[in-house]
Amino acid sequence: MTGRPPVVFFDFDNTISTVDVLDSIIERFAIDDRWIELERDWQAGRISTRDCLDGQLRSLRLTWPELREHLRSVELDPAFRPILEFLRAEEIEHHIVSDNFTVILAEILAQHGIADIPVHANELRLEDGGAIPSFPHSNPKHPSCAHCKRLHLQAHPEKFRIYVGDGRSDVCPALVADLVFAKDTLLRDLTAQGHPCEPITDLSAVLAFLESNYASSELRARARA
Repeated sequence: MTGRPPVVFFDFDNTISTVDVLDSIIERFAIDDRWIELERDWQAGRISTRDCLDGQLRSLRLTWPELREHLRSVELDPAFRPILEFLRAEEIEHHIVSDNFTVILAEILAQHGIADIPVHANELRLEDGGAIPSFPHSNPKHPSCAHCKRLHLQAHPEKFRIYVGDGRSDVCPALVADLVFAKDTLLRDLTAQGHPCEPITDLSAVLAFLESNYASSELRARARA
């Protein structure tokens, strides 16, 4: 911990959400099993995340009403809303950085009554029953990524950068963060690399950390009352 003001970055799928939303969409709306082959190639390192996602999304057949209905089943980690309330009360900057797509995340957040949180993700158009992805946050210096999440952290060198994530796409930003809360694949990868992180199974530990370290004197007084 330092005297620098904090900024918090959250992955979305299986971090804020309780499931991998993008995987569920691909499994539900893919017209064939080619997405499985692409997933295997990506897991083996034969193709980039961008190539994998581009191929998988272009294999979908869906309409916007069908997608909206599918997203109604997505649940969020119970601690996420209290975390948002705390961050807003304490005026702590926060962002979502995701390999998912902005239109999907915006719909899920709206369904849960959440607005006014910066979201950085890939882009998606639905046309003629198909899905056309684009990747505005790709980075030639890290061609294996679809969305180079590291860029968003590097834009805040003056702040104490806290990262919360779970997957392979979170390793790159985690390596430049000042503090990492990690679960699942991210936790295993960072542990294997000997990179320090705080293990979590859900967001309750993140909420406890924020309340312990960043609550204002006024908020602490209200909590004791």
